[in-house]
Amino acid sequence: MSRSSVILYKVRNGLKEGLLTHFYTWHGDKPPEELENLTPLKKEVTPWINFVWWDSPSPGVPSEFFAVMWKGFLYIPRTGEYRFYVTTDDGSRLWINDNLVIDAWKDQPPTTYVSEPILLEAGYHRLKYYFYNRYAFAEAVLGWIPPYGEPGVIGREYFKHVDTGKIKITGLPDEYFVEIISKETIKKCIPQARECVIDLKYEEMPFKGMIRVLEKDTGRIIHETVNEIELWGGDEIKMLISQTK
Repeated sequence: MSRSSVILYKVRNGLKEGLLTHFYTWHGDKPPEELENLTPLKKEVTPWINFVWWDSPSPGVPSEFFAVMWKGFLYIPRTGEYRFYVTTDDGSRLWINDNLVIDAWKDQPPTTYVSEPILLEAGYHRLKYYFYNRYAFAEAVLGWIPPYGEPGVIGREYFKHVDTGKIKITGLPDEYFVEIISKETIKKCIPQARECVIDLKYEEMPFKGMIRVLEKDTGRIIHETVNEIELWGGDEIKMLISQTK
């Protein structure tokens, strides 16, 4: 009876430096409540959130009646209780892991707000920051008060983003399929022409799971990783499967 030997390794890492940054325009007496429902005027990647704008925040974006959404992941170097702060002119809202931790959505001169303590495990956490400005001059700064060291603006090295929500698996013969098993769900990947794609939502990342390779006809497990693997949209995993007697 032959045995299958499986080697898998990541050939492309989807996690990239900086935060996805979307710029919008708005009109009227009240700023928009939900920026993601709007069509972005411009998209780019910025390294952090530490800005004072006397004029336009980016070429092609007006200096008045604009809004910004930063979205990505924040790396927490050590488990503990963190406080976050924003200095904002005009309005800011900050979410960590989909929880609204600072809500300062109003017209105002430069003002600093501090969150309640938040217990965070070491590793990556989802981050979303909304900002709007009414008239020329704007300020948006994001900092933290860590459980160790000094308070300050969160450095560039702590921010990451992904460009896509798709994980590609290549090199997998069509007679096999893959399951990625987390504590909450099982995602299947059935290949065509030796590759398949798994979709991840932003809310699911970082996705941690065991990778299992199975035969299509019998459902027999031929390989399963010993430990959970951290996966991101944009990752590409190469699989090599060989038969031995």
